[in-house]
Amino acid sequence: VFDICWAGTAAQADVFEQVGEPILQNALEGFNGTLFAYGQTGSGKSFSIMGADSNPGVVPRLTTRLFEVYDNDPREAKCDEMRVSVSFLEIYNEELKDLLDPRPRQKRLYVHQHPKLGVYVPHLTEAAVASAKETFRLLDFGSKIRATAQTNMNSTSSRSHSVFTMRLTQIFSDGKVRNSSVNLIDLAGSERTKKSGARGQRMREGSNINNSLSVLGQVISKLAGGAEKKGLHVPFRQSKLTYLLTDALSGNSVTTMLANISPAQSEADETLSTLRFADSVKKVKTKAQVNELAPEEPEIILMSFRSEVQVLQSVLQQESGSGPQSPKVARELEGAQHLMQSFSARTGARWAEAVEQSKALGEMHKQVLSEMCLAADEVGQLVGLDSGTPYLLNISDDPALSGSLLYFLRPEPDVTTVGRAVDNRVVLRGLGIPDHLCELRFQPEPPMVVIRNCCTDTDRGRLMINGKPLTAEDSQELNHADRIVFGWAFCFRLVFSGAPDIDRSDGQESFESVAREVMINSMTAGQAQGMKAAAYWHGELTRRNVQEDEADQMITLAGEVTANLEEANALCAEIHEASPTTLRIEMDVGMCVSFMKTTEPPHMVIQVWRRDGDRGRQFVAAWSLSTFERRLPSLRDAHRHVVQGLLRDAWVQRLGREEWWCGDGQDDPNSEPTSDAESDPDRPPRSAPTSSRLL
Repeated sequence: VFDICWAGTAAQADVFEQVGEPILQNALEGFNGTLFAYGQTGSGKSFSIMGADSNPGVVPRLTTRLFEVYDNDPREAKCDEMRVSVSFLEIYNEELKDLLDPRPRQKRLYVHQHPKLGVYVPHLTEAAVASAKETFRLLDFGSKIRATAQTNMNSTSSRSHSVFTMRLTQIFSDGKVRNSSVNLIDLAGSERTKKSGARGQRMREGSNINNSLSVLGQVISKLAGGAEKKGLHVPFRQSKLTYLLTDALSGNSVTTMLANISPAQSEADETLSTLRFADSVKKVKTKAQVNELAPEEPEIILMSFRSEVQVLQSVLQQESGSGPQSPKVARELEGAQHLMQSFSARTGARWAEAVEQSKALGEMHKQVLSEMCLAADEVGQLVGLDSGTPYLLNISDDPALSGSLLYFLRPEPDVTTVGRAVDNRVVLRGLGIPDHLCELRFQPEPPMVVIRNCCTDTDRGRLMINGKPLTAEDSQELNHADRIVFGWAFCFRLVFSGAPDIDRSDGQESFESVAREVMINSMTAGQAQGMKAAAYWHGELTRRNVQEDEADQMITLAGEVTANLEEANALCAEIHEASPTTLRIEMDVGMCVSFMKTTEPPHMVIQVWRRDGDRGRQFVAAWSLSTFERRLPSLRDAHRHVVQGLLRDAWVQRLGREEWWCGDGQDDPNSEPTSDAESDPDRPPRSAPTSSRLL
């Protein structure tokens, strides 16, 4: 039996009144609160949590309501001062990303646990806010950064978990201090691979997400069975998601789960799975308590932090004199210092400093958006545009992120240039994007946009219009709703303001349709060479008595692999260009056949070749398709690290050895196993089953 059930026609206001309002009231009373949405992709999780501009969800409504209390407290026991700070975090592939400060970091974010104050993330940006408008601006900025990072350097994916946290500190006239936090969590989809029909890259990405959610399921199952009371181990640290949710699931928090299900009969299995999971969550008991401090307690807690920091510093000094320092002690010291600063800002006299830092953060946000040529306002607020004004709007595989990035095209004589160099109007960094990729010219009368590929044959730039490549130095006139792919991952739609809305029923607005356009092109590009290869393959398969339908399936599979193979070759070329000491690797599709008399059909393999100056191409290894699929994410990570300069030496050393290409890649720094989620933050991340979706 569940607490509340809504039909698909329920209004967002009703959901907030019955879910969001109690969370807010509990927070005002000093209780920590957590709301997380769970369900398969497309069931309405993001819509329920965030909503749309015209129909806001729980987060915008809760924020608006909170600052109504902030400005005019209707309670009898009013506080003299209320301090509100927010943070915005993304989790993908066991990596944490600060969405409010996307600047490169020397050390990765990690999860830490304090014995008294619970779980937190050291060095995560906490911005002081004084209005709902400021909070919405930070939410919009985080969404734009999240959408950019979905494809930038192929490092993350929009199919991730996001955690938006609001911290409230209420100071009363008698000196009493009341602290509380509200965690609003949007989980990635939990659809099953077989049911979703996902294949290849999408299937591997989904399995990675489901792995994170499966750990959550294990934790819920053990807690529902009373594991803590029985003294049994609960694997909170097996993933960063569950580690972050430790307090929400078993500690000091009033936790609410929003189970989103689909009404479709075809999704009955997923619906039952979600309901069973929600039933298990109902059995979990937390230990919520009021977080209230007497007037003298904040200073006592700060003194304990200072003594803890001094003890840890002395331990580090002793270790530095006797040998290498312990990463664990150094991490604990960093965590204690951050917690002391954060606690002091929220409860002590350093709040004014936090406000000034937030103002500086706002200026940094404007600079970041300006460097990306993005509007500082939310897309939904961009009204009053002249009819015919063109702009580029991003298309994402996550509907919640589609439309987060917007680039205006300036009229002639100005030219909108796109590329990696900082002198471009639109700066994009990623695979297949050279210093100057293309330029877009907007002629106002009559409205017309022309795109020209600025690359040379040696630039390795990639530019596609509606799934078809635009070759070097060629130009093409663009129409309203044309799809443009810059490099290998940045997908945008050209929009002329005031133009009639296009019919979206055929799915041409979706990321999937753009990916399908690109795949079809990859299978038909270079028709003469492709027909020759297909004829050879078909003849070889026929000679080995392979059935006609099996032969057609194998040739079709070869065409599908070609797109990923083109990407792999582009990665290897840019890696070698950035660091010539790495091997110059080229890959091709081949067949592995037996010369014995057998009816066993040939197997498709990826041939790995080394190009070595005058010696030409030398064969290095043959990878199975599963090996290629597993190694491709490592190549994406290698490209990211080598090009950005992060962990460059470690990657260059590995990619410069033929053994790495011949072996199984287990010496890859991204594949080193870790025992728990609080592993060394300086250690490179493990390889994901897939990186961000590429086009």
